[in-house]
Amino acid sequence: MITITNFGSGEIEISDDEGHSIKLDRESGNRLVMVGRMHTVAEFVEKLPALITEPALLKALLQAFQKASTSTDKWNLKEKFARLQTLVKDYVPKDSGQAAEVIKF
Repeated sequence: MITITNFGSGEIEISDDEGHSIKLDRESGNRLVMVGRMHTVAEFVEKLPALITEPALLKALLQAFQKASTSTDKWNLKEKFARLQTLVKDYVPKDSGQAAEVIKF
């Protein structure tokens, strides 16, 4: 299982059940979300290696896309990233360490 935690600060943490984890700062998190919003599934998958530098998590994410049986399932998986919260650079949120959203798949 993969868990995506979107923090109030705009940071995004991606982890799996095997203990692999990566925490993206606000800028990197925004980049991941925007790639999800602005690109097709194929383009999103193609860009993942540049965005997710943890090899085990990258492999797990790519496998999740391969295992998705229909184009709708693949689209819905990409949309899990596209729908995450983003913040403008100068905004300072309250409770920035709090999880704004947690998604598991």
